Amino acid sequence: MVKLKKGWEVRILFILALGLAGTLASGDLIVGFIGLGIGIVAAILEKLIVQVSADKLVYSVTGSTVGLVVGILFILILKIGISGDSPWSDLLVLIPVAFAYVFAVVAVNKGRKLQLISIEEEIGQQWNMPVLVDLSASVDGRVADLSLAGLLPGPFTIPLSVKNSVDEMQKGRNIVKRGRARRATETIQRLEEAVGKSGGLVEFRDFGEGEREKHRILAWLRKEKVCLLTGDTDMADTAEREGIRVIRLSEVGPASREVVLPGDSFVVRIQKKGRTASQGVGFLSDGTMVVVDEAGELVGKETQVTAHTTFRAKGGTMVFGKVASEGSGDSDHD
Repeated sequence: MVKLKKGWEVRILFILALGLAGTLASGDLIVGFIGLGIGIVAAILEKLIVQVSADKLVYSVTGSTVGLVVGILFILILKIGISGDSPWSDLLVLIPVAFAYVFAVVAVNKGRKLQLISIEEEIGQQWNMPVLVDLSASVDGRVADLSLAGLLPGPFTIPLSVKNSVDEMQKGRNIVKRGRARRATETIQRLEEAVGKSGGLVEFRDFGEGEREKHRILAWLRKEKVCLLTGDTDMADTAEREGIRVIRLSEVGPASREVVLPGDSFVVRIQKKGRTASQGVGFLSDGTMVVVDEAGELVGKETQVTAHTTFRAKGGTMVFGKVASEGSGDSDHD
């Protein structure tokens, strides 16, 4: 049985109602099919328009309306110098359409950056968290993953020097730097795509160069209450001392790792011997080290392990376990 997505029941009833109304009103089946077609087009348009953020919709409608008015006034001015028999007179109707398009695009792009209007979204919709992304975070790439996961919705600000540095690395002969530049470019592209779907934006801001840039960035972060996302330890330490909120990339990975609790059972491949000949060492999919008692002879084999101790440190988590006895619980981890 085909299960309809939420909301499509009403749309289908609406489409069928238009088709039935067209048939009954005219007595012609063809008109009924035309009604069905109009209903389908209307349902598709409604689905697309609902996905547009409220402020973007207001900006585009306002801009296009202003563009139509300006275009009509422009036609009235041109008609003074063009006779009614001129072949150009029929083309004048296209001017308001062109003006409407131009004004709508300008209103959306400029209006949202200037935040000319503020519309409160419904509870449960996208929240905002302004973040500045430096070069180290751009090269790392996890900022795009965090945005796609909805953990960092933006808007995002990237120093213009980051873009300039990436361009310079791409033009250089150093293979490693070119790879870092390619990674940063992909990150920015993915970030723009991710926040664009949620109504956010990625903005490049010029803070200058060198040491002056660092001071300007910190001053701007304090003033605008923007969070700093960085993998640069020195920059992060300086920002935190000045009361600026910081997200350290070194803490993102450990924070998102799956927690293994004493008593959990899972399968792990024993990759080497531990400090003693009786211990075996393996790793979970997220890199967590697992030390297994009485597994020194199981190197290279996948083994069912039951955790008995977990040790969390700044560098990550270590799990100590033993080879599970037959009939133990199903595996919970890869």
